[in-house]
Amino acid sequence: MSIIGFICIAFAIIYTVFKSINRFSGPGQIFLAVGFVGAGVMFMLLGMTLLFPGKINKIVILSTGSMLSASGILGFILLYPDNWFYPEVAYVMVAHALGTLFLLSNMIFQESGNNPVPAQCEPETENIDRENTMFSGESQLTAALSSMMISQIINPTNEFSEWSSTGAEKEIYLGDVEIIIDETEKDKNCTVESATESVPETTFPETMTDLTLEAGDNVDDLITTTDNIPEESTPVINVKTFHVMKRTDIKKDDHMREAAHKILRFHFGRMLKHERGTMLGKDIEELHDMRVAAMRMRSVLQVFNGHLDMDVMKPFFRSIKTTRKSLGSVRDLDVFMERILKYIDSLPDERQSELDELINTLLIERDKARGLMLLHLDSSKYDKFKTKFTKVLEKEEQWDESLTDKDGKPLPHRVRDVLPPLLYKQLAAVRAYDDLVHESEPSYEMLHALRIDVKILRYTLEFFEEVLGDKTNSLVKDLKALQDNLGDIHDAVVATELLENYLKYGKWGIIGSKEMEEHVIAPSDPGTENYLRYLKNNITELLDTFPELWEKIMDQNFGIRFSGVIASLYED
Repeated sequence: MSIIGFICIAFAIIYTVFKSINRFSGPGQIFLAVGFVGAGVMFMLLGMTLLFPGKINKIVILSTGSMLSASGILGFILLYPDNWFYPEVAYVMVAHALGTLFLLSNMIFQESGNNPVPAQCEPETENIDRENTMFSGESQLTAALSSMMISQIINPTNEFSEWSSTGAEKEIYLGDVEIIIDETEKDKNCTVESATESVPETTFPETMTDLTLEAGDNVDDLITTTDNIPEESTPVINVKTFHVMKRTDIKKDDHMREAAHKILRFHFGRMLKHERGTMLGKDIEELHDMRVAAMRMRSVLQVFNGHLDMDVMKPFFRSIKTTRKSLGSVRDLDVFMERILKYIDSLPDERQSELDELINTLLIERDKARGLMLLHLDSSKYDKFKTKFTKVLEKEEQWDESLTDKDGKPLPHRVRDVLPPLLYKQLAAVRAYDDLVHESEPSYEMLHALRIDVKILRYTLEFFEEVLGDKTNSLVKDLKALQDNLGDIHDAVVATELLENYLKYGKWGIIGSKEMEEHVIAPSDPGTENYLRYLKNNITELLDTFPELWEKIMDQNFGIRFSGVIASLYED
């Protein structure tokens, strides 16, 4: 039986090494690795225990340990990965740990009985029955290892190597154990000497360490997790200059491509600064800030269209978009949860628990979304993006802009000359919605498209705030108020659709044709139905607020202030 345990553990080790298993690996890979380790530990301890001569008063411990360990393994098989959540995961781990403890205790009791070591450690005589010795059954290797393990537990060696620490992991290593056999004492019984020194206490570090990155921090802290990453695959990113940027330092006479370069460097540094906090997950605002930085970089493509080398930049913008979407999936659920909790706070005490089932569903969905996000942020593809993008941002010559076209005709390129028509064009794109806005029932699709155009105008003003002056703040404030209103409408509309599907199909997410064909009537959920009505009323209130915010953008005063800000480009 011990041989089976050794085989299971050996397979798990080999599989883990070749598949590079870490906490972000696929569920099937983790299931095989952890399952074989757990089973291997149980079989190995059970086999070693059975090598000792049985005692009636130890049968209960042996049986209890076996059942607990087996129940832990069975629980893992049944629960992982779909139902691998607290508190079930705690029950499985405790059961297997207690089972291991019982089996280990039984071995210790046997070792500490009448004989200092297993009886089979006596020298072999001519009349001994070989079928009852430790050299039959399993193997000499199994028996020897079991004896060594028990002796090591009861009488540990005094020599320990120093602690070896790397990043977020610490391991303790035992020095080599030498077995010395004196040829002159072959006929003597095996003896065990007691240790004279105590074993140093082993402490287990936290899985991840909360780090607040400063300008002088090592870049490895930005991109590594608790998993050991091979040195040759770890990207080396020099982002110190990105982190210390407090502003973009755009000048009026900068080329537009040079301005885009400064903006990308600034927000790339912001994104990396919040990456560690996002992966830790202790503060949801870290994820929000990282997502905002990614969105700002993505918007550079729209704002600076025609001034960038798209052959070089397209792959990076695709990677930024993928990162933004992975962050957005988690952030959307965070916002959803915040609004539900705010709604619950407004309810009387007797109704505080009516959305518990919905909240549990959302927490599961968030765990899934966060898992996919972490897979992305810990992937080699994301690391390569950061490495290559850093190299592009550090190459100053990459950002030189051509000042003439192919015929030698000069091209507009300075910020003070290109920005005014760009801003007026964006404002015109926003104001073009005026006729549609005044329709009796404006479509949600149109309002969402308006929100995107408002966001682009706002981001452009913020990108160039340093050259446009402080008067930009009032314009940004009005645009942000309108953008937030439109964003709340969009979020509430999407939430309404999701909740209607949840009540109808009993599933979370956008339902496709397959789910419709397999439609099963979900049980009644009065709490969710009440919240759905609340959301629909909230949409009506937001639509009632929209006209006032829209009129501020269409107002003559906004246009005058807008022109005044642009005029500052031509002031000294």
